[in-house]
Amino acid sequence: MHKVSRSSKCCPTFDHLPENISCFLPDIYKSWHRLEERHKHMFTKRKRLLKIAQHNRPIKGRFIPQCPCKYKKPIEFVRDVRIRTRTEQLALPAVRRLLLFKETVKDLFEPLRILGINRLIRLSLLSVYSRLTNIQPPQKKVPIHKWDEAEWKKHTKYLKKLAKPKKEPKQPKLPVQRMKLDKMTRFKALALPKTHEEPTKEPWALTPAMKTYEPSENIKKMALPTAHDDSAMIQSLPIPINPTALTYKATKRTKELATAREKGVGESDLKENPFSISPNALKARPTARIKELAEPKEYENTHIRENPFAISPAALKAKASPRIIELAKPKGS
Repeated sequence: MHKVSRSSKCCPTFDHLPENISCFLPDIYKSWHRLEERHKHMFTKRKRLLKIAQHNRPIKGRFIPQCPCKYKKPIEFVRDVRIRTRTEQLALPAVRRLLLFKETVKDLFEPLRILGINRLIRLSLLSVYSRLTNIQPPQKKVPIHKWDEAEWKKHTKYLKKLAKPKKEPKQPKLPVQRMKLDKMTRFKALALPKTHEEPTKEPWALTPAMKTYEPSENIKKMALPTAHDDSAMIQSLPIPINPTALTYKATKRTKELATAREKGVGESDLKENPFSISPNALKARPTARIKELAEPKEYENTHIRENPFAISPAALKAKASPRIIELAKPKGS
């Protein structure tokens, strides 16, 4: 018998097929033989492909194969009943449909009929095609735990803690390495103001070379005054007009700019007597704010004292210092 065992820690291990499998399972043997013959004709063995398929780099360390199984707990197939053929396994209904059907009729059917549905679910779940598609048995739904008032308070306290901005750690102050005042001779020299020494000019004196000096032709030419042409500045009267100005035709924009602006007619120009006062102005009553603004401001004259000959009390109590007494004495005394 062909057995399969799978667990969460190992890959599926298959027992060797018996030699007389063609007698027990003719349908599966025929399909297997057909696939084997088809594979032989489709795949061509080439030395180049077989050489490329080999590993050319040695695997470092110890190779530990990992199991790709997705089972949460070990599952063992125990088949005490007769082995079902491929057609019978395909004829089994899908596990999902059987589970939905059981949910709808569990309150209507008798317990004996529910046991029959459970048997079909077990057969469909343990079939070869369900195992190849890795269909898992149904799991119970874990109810969602609802928080009480104490848990909500703890959660809000944690959220407020997360919402606060992060405080930057205080950086330690680095020790300032200052130089002592006794050693700052260079800084004291640089702090002094700069002194510019002006070169002393020697008094002018008539040298013997000056007495026998003769100027060159270039110096004599440079010594002559510049002659200006006054003919360009003096023009004959009347001044002649440019011929292009006589034949120039002004554009529409130039004529528009040349016309004087018309001043708007004011209301005072429309009146027969522009100096007359309107009747509404005679009847107007000033507000309290206008009366307040109409009053003259009072200015305090701080420049002129009321009694210019009065002496301040502080001056009477003042005591002259030795320097003031020294300066008060007349010169030569």
